[in-house]
Amino acid sequence: MNPKVAYFSAEIGLDESIPVYSGGLGILAGDTIKAMADLHVPLCAVTLLYKYGNFNQKIIDKRQQEEYETWDYKSILEDTKKEVVVNISGEDVRIRIWKYEYEGVTQHKIPIYFLDTNLEENSKWAQEVTDKVYIGDRIAQEIVLGIGGIRALTALGFGIEKYHMNEGHSVFLTLELFKTLGMKNGWEDGQVKSKCVFTTHTPVPAGHDKFSYEDIYDKLKGEEAIIPIHIRKLAGDEEFNTTKLALSFSHYTNAVSIKHAEITREMFPDFTISAITNGIHTKSWTCEFLSKLYDRWIPGWEKDASFLKRIFIVPNSELFETHLEAKRDFINYVNENSIIDVKLDPNVLTIGYARRFAAYKQADFIFKNLDNLRRLGKKVQFVFAGKAHSKDGLGKDILTRVLNFAEELKDDVSIAFLENYDMNIAKKMTSGVDLWLNTPIPYNEASGTSGMKAAANGVLHLSRLDGWAIEGFERNGGGFPIEEYCDFISKLEYKIIPMYYSKNKAAWIEEMKLAIGNAASYFNTHRMAKDYLDKAYNIKVERGNY
Repeated sequence: MNPKVAYFSAEIGLDESIPVYSGGLGILAGDTIKAMADLHVPLCAVTLLYKYGNFNQKIIDKRQQEEYETWDYKSILEDTKKEVVVNISGEDVRIRIWKYEYEGVTQHKIPIYFLDTNLEENSKWAQEVTDKVYIGDRIAQEIVLGIGGIRALTALGFGIEKYHMNEGHSVFLTLELFKTLGMKNGWEDGQVKSKCVFTTHTPVPAGHDKFSYEDIYDKLKGEEAIIPIHIRKLAGDEEFNTTKLALSFSHYTNAVSIKHAEITREMFPDFTISAITNGIHTKSWTCEFLSKLYDRWIPGWEKDASFLKRIFIVPNSELFETHLEAKRDFINYVNENSIIDVKLDPNVLTIGYARRFAAYKQADFIFKNLDNLRRLGKKVQFVFAGKAHSKDGLGKDILTRVLNFAEELKDDVSIAFLENYDMNIAKKMTSGVDLWLNTPIPYNEASGTSGMKAAANGVLHLSRLDGWAIEGFERNGGGFPIEEYCDFISKLEYKIIPMYYSKNKAAWIEEMKLAIGNAASYFNTHRMAKDYLDKAYNIKVERGNY
């Protein structure tokens, strides 16, 4: 089946064997592809083949250090033997196309094409363009992804009907399309726009790439025919804004939660911004213990995550005992691998926090008053994990602060830290804690998906109202909304702890069922993919037995 839709993303996280992702955006892209495969969507994906993949995190003297190592992509990916060329800064850069096929639960396969500049024929600087995720010459990376990606699809012989840009990193594809489709009649012709879909993922201004026009013209001087005369009208008067260019050339644009759409409309008032709230690929993120439970009680859940609405038929005791199996497995892992010398107890209320260490995510939120934590004592225990971006000094400082607080509190509160957070640790953690903590500064979290993974495993959400959490609580999806720090401590001390330690845990297990039945049954990529099919792609697919 030839693909009709091409999904472009600068990072794609399918599993740890293909480490070409940095964080949530890449994991979301991988989960999207998995759902599209389950749904028999005629789609292919395009990304970059990073030679070093994501970095390994090492904590030395409470500071994050990054270690890079190559991965054996030649044994995992298929060499298509095809190459294309883009001109960057007046020099031709050759791009090799590699392929990987992901097979969904319905045996439909989706090809993912990886673009590689690490070729002997290229200059050293050009070879290094695809070395590391978001590190190095960012404009060159985005030219390779966007322009190179379109040329790769042409070389492969595909007749693509829709091009989906997952964030603005691939926006140069619109200029390549403009050269072939829109140049004759001007940029307002609409042919490019009719083929492009754009998803924006962040309300944080720094997350929207901006480049000087001097740099853009220098990089594209060998491809100058690609640039529209009215480029400043399309991409911004002062700077080349990748988000604005994507908005200008897309017939459908969406944010990734309802609140995020409201914020994005304020940021870009001249454009129509819809909302398709993110989801997770439920089968991928449900632990083995819960998967077996669902297989027994909810057959077909792996093909249609909405079936999880049936969780209420499962006996309370069976659900909680299954959760305890996952929890004991995780606690054993933590006790063997925490870089902080601590021994957690599987009988204690366990709270997890794991995500990128960025200032707005407030990983140090719980430490605003250490006396409050000391008062809670051994009634709670915490597990932290996550990486800071290699160039984010403030994020690294916050990580160090968390480790310092953990040491200061070690005699009073058990706090563990797992080094080198990855997809494997994430799956253990989102199923092995009791409560998932999310404390961003509103409204900076576009969506967030880690809490969705937790919900699929019956883990409750303790979250400030931002991103998907707003919708999750509106759907009565289990857990506890919080506002400020005092609300966090108050809810923990007077509601959550008493509920967890109650004799039969009936109220707690009811919240677990709400998380699975009301949240996980909706916040999944099966629902999300259908939304893209209906609202953005406008194509119908043969879904086989699905």
